[in-house]
Amino acid sequence: MTSPLTQYSPKQIATSLQVSESSVKRWCDQGVIPTVRTVGGHRRITLSGLRKFLESTNRNLVEPRALGIADSELEIASKPMVRRPAIRGAGTEPVQHEFRSALALGEEQRCLEILHERLALGWTRAEVSEDLITDAMRGLGDAWDCGELEVYQERRSCNICARLIQDLREQIGPLPDSAPVAIGAAPESDPYQLPSALVELALRESGWNAINLGNDLPLSSLVQAVQDYQPKMVWLSVTSVSNADQFVREQNMLADTLSEDVLMIVGGRALDDKLRPRLRYTAHCDSLRHLIELAEILKRSR
Repeated sequence: MTSPLTQYSPKQIATSLQVSESSVKRWCDQGVIPTVRTVGGHRRITLSGLRKFLESTNRNLVEPRALGIADSELEIASKPMVRRPAIRGAGTEPVQHEFRSALALGEEQRCLEILHERLALGWTRAEVSEDLITDAMRGLGDAWDCGELEVYQERRSCNICARLIQDLREQIGPLPDSAPVAIGAAPESDPYQLPSALVELALRESGWNAINLGNDLPLSSLVQAVQDYQPKMVWLSVTSVSNADQFVREQNMLADTLSEDVLMIVGGRALDDKLRPRLRYTAHCDSLRHLIELAEILKRSR
């Protein structure tokens, strides 16, 4: 076993934490990890600085021996392991497991870091959102239904995701005045806020001036919004339907009020093979990736 060092490089710390070296360097520069500089200007982290970082962020060393730390010193450099909930989900990648667990524990900063790490790899905001946020919220929703999470944990996760989506949206910045307008919402009796917010994010990233009008919105009010905004696209994100006949009647009424040059896009888990054929719409999207592809094609044809 190697001898403990008095100072560690960002690469060594990254190995011990099982995170990227760029993340460690960013934490050093932001003051999250107490850092000293060598004569040549290189970042170095002392054992006491590492201990302060672990204590302040409630993190643990995954590979302490990468730092040459003996078993007798582990309690100094690493806090006792916190049991991380194993939230099941469709995503099987380690980063998806970590994101779901961090979200369940309310670790908002870690969730934000994971999102940004994926963006740095060249993923689009919509791709990151679907791969991590959509996957996590479905997993946490199932865990809540099964009694594996408390209600407050599920609600807290929703609030964190709403802030993460807003952060991603703000990164896009203002769109040109020539951008086509799209408006949309989740219909009345649908309590889910995040799906329609994700649609707005995906469309704005694709160059549409998308405006999310929220959830639990009476479709009669959306009809008025169409008159006010004069959009080129209207979307409905439908995760829950309490009265299928009423929803079909109101959705078709909305579709009938749209002029021929206005697109009607629908999507969401509630639109199953029985309900969807009863609706009138231009296109149905079963994922954000599908929506992005369609939005790019439609924008070019405008």
